[in-house]
Amino acid sequence: MRAFLQRSEVRLSTVHRVATALLSGAGLMVLLPAIERDSVVEVLRALLSDRPDVVHLLLVLAVGATLAVPFVALWLVLRDLTRFYFHSNHLRHLDGDVFTPRFTLTGLRLPPDGLRPETATALDRHRRAPAAVELLVPANDSARRRIDAQVAAYGGLGVDGSSDDRERAEALFVLAASQQRGLLEEVAKVEHGMARHVLGIQVIVLRYAKALLALLTATLSAFGTAAVVQGHSTLTAGDEAWLAAILLVWAPIAVAAVTSPIRWLEGQLRSEGAIDTAVARDPELTRVEVVTVRLALVGFAAAAAAMASVLVQSDVTGAVRLTGGLAMVAATAALAVALGSWSGRPPARSLIGI
Repeated sequence: MRAFLQRSEVRLSTVHRVATALLSGAGLMVLLPAIERDSVVEVLRALLSDRPDVVHLLLVLAVGATLAVPFVALWLVLRDLTRFYFHSNHLRHLDGDVFTPRFTLTGLRLPPDGLRPETATALDRHRRAPAAVELLVPANDSARRRIDAQVAAYGGLGVDGSSDDRERAEALFVLAASQQRGLLEEVAKVEHGMARHVLGIQVIVLRYAKALLALLTATLSAFGTAAVVQGHSTLTAGDEAWLAAILLVWAPIAVAAVTSPIRWLEGQLRSEGAIDTAVARDPELTRVEVVTVRLALVGFAAAAAAMASVLVQSDVTGAVRLTGGLAMVAATAALAVALGSWSGRPPARSLIGI
C-alpha cells in the first residue's frame, strides 16, 4: 500500500505538471488583443466612422462574433483550470454541514497504522509542542485575529476568541483537508482522486486545443478584414462585399477548426476497431463546440444579411454581385458540410439553448 501511494503521488504530480503547462500556455493566449489590436481597431474604425448604416452595423456584429469565439474558449479553459486546482471540502459537524474551498492536493498526516502506542503518544506530544503549532499559528495577536476571522467565515469550526493556538491549528488542518487516515483510507482516497484528476485534465487539454484553433481562425479573419480597409477613408460597396465575404468564410472555417479535435479522437478510436463512438455526444467534451457553433451562426447570419444588403444596392457592379453571390453560396455550402461532419452533434434545439 505504501508503494502504491508513492506511485500515485508521482502520477498526480505528472497530471499537475500538465495542468501547469496548460495554465502557462493559456496565459500566452491573452496576447490575442496585442496580435489583433491594430487590425480589429482599423476595421471597426472604418465601419463605425464612415456612415454607420445597417450594413456596417451588421458587419460590426459579425466581427464581434469572430472575436467572441476565442475569448469564450479561453474563458472556459481558465474556468476549468480553476476548478481543476480547487475542490469542495465537505465538513460535517453538530451545527450542520459546511462547504469550504480547498486546493486539489490536500495536506498529509501520518497514518497511525503500525505505530506502537508509545510512539503514537510521543508523536501526539510533538504535534502539540509550541514549536510545531507556531508554524501554523504565529504567536502574535494579529495572526490569531486573522485566523479567527478566516475560520469564522465557515461557522467557526470550533474556534472562538477564547480558543488556544492548538485549537486554531486543528481548524487550519480542517481547512487544508488534512485528516488523519489509515492506509486503507488513504488508498481509497487516492484512487477516487486519481480518477477525478484524469477526467478533469482530459477535458482541459481538449478545450485548450480548441481555444488555440479558435484563436488562429479569428486571427486570420482579422488580418483579412484589415487588408480590405487598409488605406481606405471611405468604404465602397465592393469593400463592404469583401468584408462580408471574409466573415462568411470565417464561420465554416471556425466550426471545422474547433470541432476537429473531437473528429481526430473519433478517427483514432475507429482506427483501433471502434464501430461507433460517443465522444461527440459527451457534453463535457463538446461544450466549446456548442458555443462556437452558436457564435458562428450569429456571425454568419449577420455577414449574410450584410452581403444581401450590399448586393441589392443600385450602384453595385455586376462583378461585385457575381463574386458576392458566389461567396455566399460557397460559404453556405461549406457551413452545411462543417456542421454535417460534426458526427454525433446535438440536435439543433440545443444549439439555440432550448
